[in-house]
Amino acid sequence: MHRAEEGCSNVMTMERFFLSGPGSDAFISGHHDAALVVLSIAVAIATSALALHLAEQARRLPPGTARRHTALASGAAALGLGVWAMHFIGMLAWRLPVPVGYDLRLTMLSMLPSLAAAWVAFRLLVQRQVRRRQLLGSGALLGLGVGLMHYGGMAALRLEGGLRYDPLQFAVSVIVALVLATLALWLHFGLAGLGLAPARARLAAAVVMGLAISGMHYTAMGAARFTGPPALQAQAQVTWQHPLALALTLTLSIVGALLLVLNGLMRYRELFRQVHSNELRLRALVDTAVDAIITIDHHGIVQSANRSAERIFGWSEQDLVGRNVRMLMPEPFSSAHDGHLERYMATGQAHIIGIGREVIGLRRDGGTVPLRLAVGRFGPRRQPLFVGFLTDLTALKQAQAQLRIAASVFHHSYEAIAILDAQRRIVDLNPGFERMTGHPRDACLERGLEALYEGVDFAPIWQAVEQRGHWQGELTMDDAHGQTLAQRVSIAAVREGELPSSHSIAVITDITAAKAYEQKLERIALHDGLTGLPNRRLLADRLRQGIARAQRGQRLLAVCYLDLDGFKQVNDRHGHDAGDLLLVEMGRRIQGLLRAQDTLARLGGDEMALLLGDLDSPRDCRPVLERVLQLVNEPVALDSGTARVSASIGVSIYPLDADTPDLLLRRADQAMYQAKQAGKNQCQRYGAEAQEPTGMI
Repeated sequence: MHRAEEGCSNVMTMERFFLSGPGSDAFISGHHDAALVVLSIAVAIATSALALHLAEQARRLPPGTARRHTALASGAAALGLGVWAMHFIGMLAWRLPVPVGYDLRLTMLSMLPSLAAAWVAFRLLVQRQVRRRQLLGSGALLGLGVGLMHYGGMAALRLEGGLRYDPLQFAVSVIVALVLATLALWLHFGLAGLGLAPARARLAAAVVMGLAISGMHYTAMGAARFTGPPALQAQAQVTWQHPLALALTLTLSIVGALLLVLNGLMRYRELFRQVHSNELRLRALVDTAVDAIITIDHHGIVQSANRSAERIFGWSEQDLVGRNVRMLMPEPFSSAHDGHLERYMATGQAHIIGIGREVIGLRRDGGTVPLRLAVGRFGPRRQPLFVGFLTDLTALKQAQAQLRIAASVFHHSYEAIAILDAQRRIVDLNPGFERMTGHPRDACLERGLEALYEGVDFAPIWQAVEQRGHWQGELTMDDAHGQTLAQRVSIAAVREGELPSSHSIAVITDITAAKAYEQKLERIALHDGLTGLPNRRLLADRLRQGIARAQRGQRLLAVCYLDLDGFKQVNDRHGHDAGDLLLVEMGRRIQGLLRAQDTLARLGGDEMALLLGDLDSPRDCRPVLERVLQLVNEPVALDSGTARVSASIGVSIYPLDADTPDLLLRRADQAMYQAKQAGKNQCQRYGAEAQEPTGMI
């Protein structure tokens, strides 16, 4: 029973909504007010254009920002309210011959489906690309929302009589709403891809969307059937539709304008923030710039100056602003500056604009500073501003002066200078190198420094340069003529902070003459001036070396003290020159008998000493000494005749007779006197009287 009553209730509800057959009431015919129809379509197109404009703005904004959310909400509100307003004006455009009213609550509630459908559509419009599923789903939701809004708004209609819908046309209106909504969205994205200008594409899309919204409404209006008794079909005098439609249009226009203003205000607020941020960023860049940046007007009055300008010129920005820029120029540039500006403003002929040039600046303390100036122009044509970029060239000029001095030293230095790269190849040589060595400069470039010093191991040299940064020592080089040059070479690495060495500099000094003079002095100090034999000083050194060598090799060393017998008589009979000649001849004869490791030295007068090493037995020196006695005893031809002398030789053996140089010489000297006392022309070893009655070794 309850189910039957519920089913009966549903059937009655459907009968009140749809036409089920001929009824007792006749249909009430009406017509559309053409002006209001046009107004409704214009409202639909205008609100669609506003929504698409806001959608384009939202598309350009970063996701998640307040301005994007505002653009989304305002765009959806504009589209939703526009759809609702178009529907309401379209309803006002339908004229019936009966009094008509509207339920305010239902009328206002009918906005909700429109706003919801507009929000769905707007979320799709802000996307750059959409998939087919998204397009169909959003079109369906938009069409259903518009349909629900339309039929909800029609439900708010209050009139005497009835309102029903033709089922077939109702279904057609729903299908048309779905199709037109999808078509409008599809055409929006399709028109954007046709290459039209953005403004034209949005206008065309707005027209299509507005017509689609209007088409949905008027298609749905075609399904409505108004019924009532014939007595009610008298023509009613209705005069309030036009004012209400205009008021609604005006209200919608105000709301749209407010939405535009709201988005504009937020946009301009963001632009103001960006401009302020850019200004702060630009100011920070200007203040941190190394170069001075000064802005002046067309009269030459300073408008701004950065911190580098304060540092370079010594004036604060407050001191500079409002004063003529010529205060920063020495004469005659100061007097000529205003003339350049006036000529530029009159003729447009630039003197320094766009051209970098070097100028002189005037500091607050009266000093001058070298600068490089570049000037740019901006602003209106009649009242332009000029910005000058000034680079302090003080350090550059000092560096250039130092480079000129260094280049002068390089080219005029008497020493040879070689510049090496990181691979230690020669990249440059000064003229002093070619003057010193005779090697052509071009022939030495790109060669290693080692190639000039044959036989020299440069590995420890480069190791010292790497570890200590420099090396100094003496090397020998063959010049272009084959002569050996003694050189003092200094190599220094060129480094910048902690970076690896990029170059090295070698300074080469010729010390050949100094070495030769040093050797000459050494020979004079260590050799006898008459015979050229080692003197007592060199003998002492050789004796110490001989003792050390004998000690290492467990051998014997013979120290022989020789004195010429009868030398005084030669001097008395033939003269001192003849005696000197005899000494030279004796030294030559004895020197010819000795080995390379043996030493013959002149101690003074007619006394000489012999060092005979590498002996296994004291007797090993006997053959040499006997031969010495024989050669000394041979006659010597002199300018004034022939002379003959003999020799007495005393011998001490290391380590048998003594173990120190002085003691060995003293005992050899004692043995020599023993030989003289024994009859001369013989050799006597120290202590030989006790050991050998003959006195010979």
